[in-house]
Amino acid sequence: MFGQKPETDIGGIISAQFNKKLNKHFELGFEEEVRLVSNNTGFNRLSSGMGLEYTIIKRLKCSVFYNYMYMYDGKNNYESRHRYYINLSYKRALNRKLTLAWRTRFQGTYRDEDRGMYKINPKYVLRNRMEAEYSILGTRWKPNLSMEASYSLNDPMGNEFYKLRFQGGTSWRLDRTTYLDFFVRADKYLTEKNQQIISLGVGYKKNF
Repeated sequence: MFGQKPETDIGGIISAQFNKKLNKHFELGFEEEVRLVSNNTGFNRLSSGMGLEYTIIKRLKCSVFYNYMYMYDGKNNYESRHRYYINLSYKRALNRKLTLAWRTRFQGTYRDEDRGMYKINPKYVLRNRMEAEYSILGTRWKPNLSMEASYSLNDPMGNEFYKLRFQGGTSWRLDRTTYLDFFVRADKYLTEKNQQIISLGVGYKKNF
């Protein structure tokens, strides 16, 4: 129908990540990210995050993060949100080429009641992601594929899986500590009347 929003929108993601290894067990991380929507012509989100990761045993890690988000709601309103999450992750190389990784995340998001009325605030979510990474030997490229499912934890109407995220891309190693990531991400909402978003992304990562 004329004037109706399209079911799928094209977005963009630009990010920078910096990680500092403190000792054998602890690593500090910082991240900045900008998200665009409306065919990459409209602002959606600016986020700044920091966190601490702890290596429990080889391949098994846990981490805590805080993320500040400044968002546009599509109705000429801008809102600040605060997000906290706890990760548990496991990564294992099956051979020289293929690596599998799993991550579960408990996430809480606090929204500004002065900017809108929310039936759930804070909103608690459990997110699980599986990822496969393939090393092309003799090159600096590492293609990857992942799938993530998000499950609501405190919805008064009943908890359920409400979003799936599919992502494919590759990392390119510039040197021993610096990487560029290129990816395509598709977010599919299962229960809400949200637009489906396909995002093209590029990220910069530096390890110290």
